[in-house]
Amino acid sequence: MQTKYETESFRLRNKSWQLRKEANMHSALSLQIKCSVCLSDFTDPVTLSCEHSFCRKCITGHMQASLGPRACPECQSPYDEEDLKSSRLLRNMTSTVREHLAELKLDESTPKEGKATLKLSEMEGMLMCSEHDEKFKLFCETDQKLVCVICRDGDKHKGHVFKPVKEAAQINKGELKTALGFLAKENGQLDYMIQQQTTEITKTEDKSKTLSARISAQFEEMHQFLRQKEDEVKKRLEKEEKKVIEFMQNNQSVINRRFMENKEKEIILQSALEIEQPDYFLQWWNEKGFPMTKNMKQKADMTPSNIKYMSRVKDLTVLPDSLFLGPHETHLQFFVWKEMLGSIKPVPESLTLKNPGQSYLKVSPGGARIRQADRVTGLYKDFNPGTVSEENFQTGQHYWEIEVREKPDWTVGVKMRAAKSAESEILLHLKHSKGYVLFCDGKDTTLNTQDKPQKIGLYLDCERKQVSFYNADSMSRLAQINYSSKQPCCLTLVPGLYLDGVNSDPLTVCSYEFNTGKR
Repeated sequence: MQTKYETESFRLRNKSWQLRKEANMHSALSLQIKCSVCLSDFTDPVTLSCEHSFCRKCITGHMQASLGPRACPECQSPYDEEDLKSSRLLRNMTSTVREHLAELKLDESTPKEGKATLKLSEMEGMLMCSEHDEKFKLFCETDQKLVCVICRDGDKHKGHVFKPVKEAAQINKGELKTALGFLAKENGQLDYMIQQQTTEITKTEDKSKTLSARISAQFEEMHQFLRQKEDEVKKRLEKEEKKVIEFMQNNQSVINRRFMENKEKEIILQSALEIEQPDYFLQWWNEKGFPMTKNMKQKADMTPSNIKYMSRVKDLTVLPDSLFLGPHETHLQFFVWKEMLGSIKPVPESLTLKNPGQSYLKVSPGGARIRQADRVTGLYKDFNPGTVSEENFQTGQHYWEIEVREKPDWTVGVKMRAAKSAESEILLHLKHSKGYVLFCDGKDTTLNTQDKPQKIGLYLDCERKQVSFYNADSMSRLAQINYSSKQPCCLTLVPGLYLDGVNSDPLTVCSYEFNTGKR
């Protein structure tokens, strides 16, 4: 049989559990009318298109503080000022919940029990230990959890550090504020980065449109050139056709005239043969036949046994088709391409190679070619000298073409002027024993390519600090590498090992100065 004390204790524990349950329910209800920005009850609530709601002042302030695109504080969905819609339902619900919670805070009497209910503030404050049914008065810093005084003395928390709940809350709130400040600062930076990235995206889109227009304009120039050249060739064709046909038509007129004359004589002679009366025939012969046949004979006094007539066909001939446009008929595209090159800008640049005064090197007078000098002895077989360009390049984009032909060994690349280390060079080698090798940062990298170009294209982009090598015959890229040096660049050319004269051909910097007649 239970004692009076046990019965009362059970009743208090049961009531405490019911009060905690009601407090939790009221707390959950209270959260439904709180703005996630200010953490207070809604004031003039508005709803976004994503269906999240905020105080009008809170979301307006968020809009003004956003440096980049505006996004919902909860789901990050984009929104505009037009998306803010007043929510009458949420405003009425907020008012109703406030009134309900206020009523719960009043002391009310229950007629059946006759005892006062606990105030809402007491219910919300009664967090109890589920194990010992005691209030949480301490905070275990070791385990970072609330404990009661009985938990403190148990084995689970032996040797742990404890603080009163209020003191621990103040300490942790301070840490939370520090973390919040850090997040606010980082979010400000992230917001600024978003704005910057948006600006860069816009710049890229605008640049793409500009480049597209420029590409169209440059192709239109080539189209216009080709259309103009097409018209010129067609007009020349028409002129040539008219000239040839006129000559052939004159010849045909002569043939036609003789044909008609002969045909007329043929008809007359055929008609005379059909005259049956001898006297009438001889009368015709005297008047027409004898003069006509006499004129047809080569000689007037020929005997009947030795008659030869003059041919009116012998001195005539059929003129064959002689229409011909020369190279514009057989090599039209090549000739037009050559003409088009003169109108293309920009073209590969020319430059001057510096004469290093090296006896084993020969630089042409114009500075466009370099080769190893002819040797009379086999000394210094592995000596592989080179030179650089007179010009330096630190800004802009530049393109050159170097003719290598069938040389089995050569080196083409760029070099930073002021630096002297191996890392200051970016080189493309063709080694007679190893194939193509890219040299950068003091290291060799073998290139897997089947190409055997006659010309090497070198593209230097000083703005992006990038060097690219191309097969200038097919314009396919062989390699691309970035560099970090801020020093000006120059071209470097090495004609390669002498190889007993097998590799004596020069390296030549191609020139495309069509306006001066040079190439």
